[in-house]
Amino acid sequence: MANSLTGSVARALVFLAVGSGATLLVTSLLGEPDQVRAAGAAAPSGNTVAAEAPEVSERPDVWKLPLGPMAVHDDYAPVNGKGGQEITGPYQIAKNWPPPVESGWQISAEGFYPESPDRLLVVGYGWRKRPFMGYWGPAFLGGYSGRTMMARGDDIQKNQYMIVVFDRNGKVVETWDHYIPILGPNQMQLIHPNVYDPERPLWISTSGPLVQLSRDGKKHIRSIDEKALPADHPQKDFLMIEHFAFASNGDIYASGAAWVTRFTKDGKYVSHFGKPGTGPGEFGMTANRHAGGIHGIQIDSTRNRLYVADRIMSRIQVFDLNGKFLDMWPNIVGPYAIRLTEDGRYLWVGDGAAMKIQKYDALTGQLIPGTTWGTFGNAPGAWLGLHYFTTDSEGNLYTGEDFGWRLQKYTPRKDGSASQLIGPLMD
Repeated sequence: MANSLTGSVARALVFLAVGSGATLLVTSLLGEPDQVRAAGAAAPSGNTVAAEAPEVSERPDVWKLPLGPMAVHDDYAPVNGKGGQEITGPYQIAKNWPPPVESGWQISAEGFYPESPDRLLVVGYGWRKRPFMGYWGPAFLGGYSGRTMMARGDDIQKNQYMIVVFDRNGKVVETWDHYIPILGPNQMQLIHPNVYDPERPLWISTSGPLVQLSRDGKKHIRSIDEKALPADHPQKDFLMIEHFAFASNGDIYASGAAWVTRFTKDGKYVSHFGKPGTGPGEFGMTANRHAGGIHGIQIDSTRNRLYVADRIMSRIQVFDLNGKFLDMWPNIVGPYAIRLTEDGRYLWVGDGAAMKIQKYDALTGQLIPGTTWGTFGNAPGAWLGLHYFTTDSEGNLYTGEDFGWRLQKYTPRKDGSASQLIGPLMD
């Protein structure tokens, strides 16, 4: 299982390194497993950890070196007004939030919805062993500690805590794991209520069916799977949904692979559009059409605009609510999560490859200067595969990561740049 973990993280980092000059980072972390070589990551001379690196106790030549306080580091705040770095933009990280349910383990968070600052609903991959035992600093990136600081062992994930409710202190106050047989074991992506439905039911995407629960989580109402699709739908053999959004009439627009499929609020099929390709109205997709492809999706019913994160093709495409192509915004490396501001004027983009949050004019597609922030890493406040983000009514920001396997909370800084604060978001 340890070799499997190493390979999967290597593949993830190779993907993230494309075009970013991060070859040294990949080889420093993981040596040169076959997956790294296959992706063309060249090993820099003198900095590569051997494929079967010995444990720390067997490396006295390295580990007796005098390592300064920045060797592994987790604090970037100025001291007496000096130094520091703004890796978290206009926010400060809520450190040690949420507290671990058990030492060395953390709850994965792929999607989340703040009903209030005191009640955060979270779905994810379950209970995960923390992937890295320390934080990145010069010694880590220099190639000495990547392999030895990774979590090891056969038991790295447990199918528990896959649907949880946190309070404002990060304490788990409810678990809904009795729904795991309905939702599936590993793939929950997003949770959100349909605010245009009078009952405000919760919907959860599973990288398979869409699942609807009552607002209090006590009742499974329905699941939407391939049986709801007509015979000519390209996903008739397997409906794969990752993200979804709601129109003001309550209709659900669900995105996955190379298609956007529209359902009524009661789960009845309405229409679909999209296909694999590189042109307008087409979407990038991985070789396995049941895993990967378009991701985030947002709707502004007032302006009749639908935004789709075409992450494989590094772009955002804009349509009307009938699926008519309107516009394309290119050269956004890995748009995973997209969120409209409450007034629909701006679109915030969470880039899971560049590890940045950035703000665009929702009508023109223009990047707003000075709004981009974020950084790659596993220290508090940094991201390893930014997957989703949202804000609550107090302005707190929450982020989840694909490869960091964690939930983070940020609070606004009094001296933070107002243009970088995300603020209220459209439901």
